[in-house]
Amino acid sequence: MEVTLVSAFTAGLLSFLAPCVLPIVPGYLSYITGVNAQEEKAVISKTLIPVLFFVLGFSTVFISLGAGASFIGQFLTDNREIIAKIGGGVIVFFGLHFSNLLIRQDFLKIFSGLGLLGASLYAFGVLDTETFKALAGVWAVVTGLYLMNVHMLLYRQMRKQGGSKVGMFGSFLVGLTFGAGWSPCIGPVLGSILLIASQQDSVLEGIKLLTLYSVGLGIPFILAGLFWSAFMNFVRNFSRFFTAVEYAGGFLLIVMGILVASGQLSIISSTLE
Repeated sequence: MEVTLVSAFTAGLLSFLAPCVLPIVPGYLSYITGVNAQEEKAVISKTLIPVLFFVLGFSTVFISLGAGASFIGQFLTDNREIIAKIGGGVIVFFGLHFSNLLIRQDFLKIFSGLGLLGASLYAFGVLDTETFKALAGVWAVVTGLYLMNVHMLLYRQMRKQGGSKVGMFGSFLVGLTFGAGWSPCIGPVLGSILLIASQQDSVLEGIKLLTLYSVGLGIPFILAGLFWSAFMNFVRNFSRFFTAVEYAGGFLLIVMGILVASGQLSIISSTLE
């Protein structure tokens, strides 16, 4: 279980650093705290408490989703293997989306080439039957979603997302809104964690996953509230690394998707227990 917990926490951190999240953070925080983003100094009591309630708001949404995903997963135990294979393909698709690889004009050509390469490795006996079937399933799911233009729908929604002090309750409501409404951007990562949560043996395990995801996403917000001026400088300077973050997050999702589809995630987790 440690593998998935660490991955969920890492996914939360990467979600915060995503190019469509980090740039809007100053606006969100300025709105809930009443502190202008250009202020070099801000009183911690004015920034930290609203931020804490903001984090509590979106954590409530994500943890509830985790509980629901696990609950649904209990009713789908008999079809777990099929769900894992399809879900693994969806996670890989989200990883490619997060990395912005799906909008490459030559993506389908390259991905088709990878499929043929996998087939040749299987024909030559390099890949065993089970591994080849898992990878072929992932390839088919990604290709199908791509041909249905799901990736373009995600990108169009992402582009559409695009101060007054509201108090503690208002900050909590803004956090709820953030958690429920910013899915086009953090959806690929969050959706992948939810798919993994649906494969867990209990509701508690799903809650743990989404709690760690919320902690990973929430810690940077809290640090921003504590160190306001330093955070604003960080946002201005970090923009040069957005591409690297996209690739790192996408790679994480692709690896997790392949592990889920091939049934290796549970094996790796059990070896670390």
